[in-house]
Amino acid sequence: MRSQLRFIMHPDDERDFVAHILSDDRVFLIDEHSNDPAGPPLLRSMEPVAGSLCSIVLRPAGGGANHTGAASGKIQFSRSQIVGPLITEGRIAIGTIAGSEEAAWVERQYKALSKFIKARYTNSILRWYNPNLPFGPGEPGRSANPGKPDPQVWVGPSVRGWLAEDPERRIKQHWSYGALAFLEPKPAG
Repeated sequence: MRSQLRFIMHPDDERDFVAHILSDDRVFLIDEHSNDPAGPPLLRSMEPVAGSLCSIVLRPAGGGANHTGAASGKIQFSRSQIVGPLITEGRIAIGTIAGSEEAAWVERQYKALSKFIKARYTNSILRWYNPNLPFGPGEPGRSANPGKPDPQVWVGPSVRGWLAEDPERRIKQHWSYGALAFLEPKPAG
């Protein structure tokens, strides 16, 4: 199975998400930037994760304190980052090969995490735009700027408040490249 779910996740939203992930004592995080020669340590907190990329794994039966890389599947968790006035897109993603008990667990866990996000976050409220082009409808040879609300990106409940605190704050695909985005206004009522 190959799949991904894209999101904009404020650190407050991430705390809730990680608490949900780690509510199962068999589940651990791995810092994908670890240089530990024994393999990355199995973590029960985000605090030791230095970068934006970690993985969600099931501790193998009889496994030690480090991940050996022998897993047949894991969930990649690319965290949203706040860099200055920007918050970036993140995602969870999997790529498994059917047939193992662990791959089946990874697929079930991914679906459960996707359901958790979709129940709490909102999609189709974010519109990507190119800040170097004028706003306008699409025409031959040029896409509309901004684009239509993106149904593939789920926006965390704390993001709108964070953006409202400072007019310079923006959503960006990646802190060093990519389109910017704004959120549709909340409907009146």
